[in-house]
Amino acid sequence: MSFVNELSDGFENIPCEVCGHDERAIVATNTDLFLGGKTEFSMHECLNCGVIYQHPRPTFSKMVEFYPSDYVAYTPSLHTESNLARFFRQYGLRKRVKLIEQYVQNGRLLDVGSATGDFLSVMSSQPDWQLIGVEPIHSAVAQSRNEVGVDVVEALLNDVPFAPESFDVITMWDVIEHVYDPVKVVKQAAILLRPGGVLVVNYPNLGSIDRRLFGAAWAGYDLPRHLYLFPTTLLNKIMKTAGIKEIERKCLYGSHGATGTSITFAIEKQFGHKHFSEIARKFLLSKVMRILLSPYFLLIDHFKLGSNLTVVFKKENEK
Repeated sequence: MSFVNELSDGFENIPCEVCGHDERAIVATNTDLFLGGKTEFSMHECLNCGVIYQHPRPTFSKMVEFYPSDYVAYTPSLHTESNLARFFRQYGLRKRVKLIEQYVQNGRLLDVGSATGDFLSVMSSQPDWQLIGVEPIHSAVAQSRNEVGVDVVEALLNDVPFAPESFDVITMWDVIEHVYDPVKVVKQAAILLRPGGVLVVNYPNLGSIDRRLFGAAWAGYDLPRHLYLFPTTLLNKIMKTAGIKEIERKCLYGSHGATGTSITFAIEKQFGHKHFSEIARKFLLSKVMRILLSPYFLLIDHFKLGSNLTVVFKKENEK
């Protein structure tokens, strides 16, 4: 077992990018529980602002290695799935569409970190929307364009060639925890939003039951891909500084999948047997278990204790 340190090749030692301070306390240490390996990565809490961040962290060029084409977020295209699997995936994606259209019924939408394009694909069935994604990983962009048929720019958000105030909606589904310099990313999103526009962010819930139950095995840490995890009050403060205000918060989707993943991570950390944990994962994430456990997840989501939070923010109108 080896530990990453500030002198490790391909890693960098930086202070907290949210507040600039460099005093921290270790919160969790893990190997890469998705991809395997024996290298240990660490999450720390900033003792000034309270954000949890990875330290040391991979440089951007190094981080690309942790997003292979078979990474779990780069799921097969919807049209390749069985009818039942497609139904469950589309159900979750339609919940996102419904949430957006509670606030904006048409216009221009940018999906940041669009992965393989499934959300944009489902969103495209709605009339009167102009849709575009931005995604930095080439294999995901290729799948979005060639298999799903959606418009995606291969870039980071801060590098996209879009005009200020050119979008009515910007979405970040499971993205903000992955980005370098999140304050800068939020500011860029605010610049691209029209006054009165909506930003939707889904991110790991530090107040979730799963985090308390599973500790370092909680899927929300997802080392080394997750760089920042936000207390809700801190993220709201960052948004407010950019002229964006929270208007709704809920646990919209993903609680069952996150809990199933955390359980398999806990099994693997305890027993170190990848094959056994994969069997457990398939069982826990099966359609039968989803149905049987749905009352429990409906309950914890109602009280905002699920593993993910979805927050809707609105850009303030110019005075």
